[in-house]
Amino acid sequence: MNKEKSVPVVTVEEIRQSDTAYNLQTTGMVEPGEEAKLSFQVAGKIIEGPAEEGSVVTAGQILARLDESDYQAQMEAARYQLELATVEMDRCKLDLERYEKLFTSNAISQKTLEDAQLAFRAAQAKAGQAGSSLKQAELMVKHCVLTSTFQGKVLKKTANRGEMVDAGTPVLVLAQLNPVKVVVTAPANQIENWAEGADAWISTGGIPVSTNTGDTDKIKVKIHKVSPGAEGQTGSFRVELKAENPGQVLRPGEVVNVERRVRTRTGLWIPLKSVVSRGEDLEYVFVLAPSGTVVRQQAIKLGTVAGDRIEVVSGLEPGARIAVLMPEDLRDGDTVEVK
Repeated sequence: MNKEKSVPVVTVEEIRQSDTAYNLQTTGMVEPGEEAKLSFQVAGKIIEGPAEEGSVVTAGQILARLDESDYQAQMEAARYQLELATVEMDRCKLDLERYEKLFTSNAISQKTLEDAQLAFRAAQAKAGQAGSSLKQAELMVKHCVLTSTFQGKVLKKTANRGEMVDAGTPVLVLAQLNPVKVVVTAPANQIENWAEGADAWISTGGIPVSTNTGDTDKIKVKIHKVSPGAEGQTGSFRVELKAENPGQVLRPGEVVNVERRVRTRTGLWIPLKSVVSRGEDLEYVFVLAPSGTVVRQQAIKLGTVAGDRIEVVSGLEPGARIAVLMPEDLRDGDTVEVK
């Protein structure tokens, strides 16, 4: 005698137009908030510094110094040249004033007066040129000192004391570590989930930070900048998050987890567990017939995944009731018991 097959029990859900919220999770790379390759603007021999790798420096702090003796000598020479030019200008000015009086009394010719005027203008130009040369020489001396452009940490030292360096040759690499950037690569189909100014959360092992959410291992950050165009051949977008890092627990090069709560557009969103797949080309759900006791297999076309739900692009209409929990051996046309 054959044992009678039991009626399958299914749990159903009525599908309607709605949106859904889910946690978007990905990873990001920590980068300095700002990074600068520091170099001297003049050539010379390093006689002080450079600061050691790992040193924490403040804005304006002296990091290295060149031997400035040659530039000091040039500055002194420029100062003497300016003094000579000033004396000559003063002499020409007195001559011009005297010639103007003589010309008024018709004691000299127009040509003599014009020559005095031209001589004074030439002396003025030479004095101006000498003044510019002195300023340039003073800048050369000033440029013998290398200072920090912002508060940060020395990541790399590329020259040592006693070495000759050319102008523009990097001596130190300085990184700003508070705040820092967390860089995420976002696919084109998710870029709308990364709006500038929106909140996100990052986490990594052992961050001793408490947040207003009650989590002790997450840091709240802001989406600071989204690349206006896709980068490279991947078609993805660079997203920069700005993270405060007062304790410098986030280090450049570190990979961190990134999470943010997002909402989808309005559509037909069904539970992932309700979808049955038969190969890559056939995906369907079991729809409860109007009688409420029979299920029918319905092929569907799927779209975006959002957490534990997926969008149905075609194949279902609002109001349909689909099986969410069901036996693995459920088949088209089976009579069921709805839980």
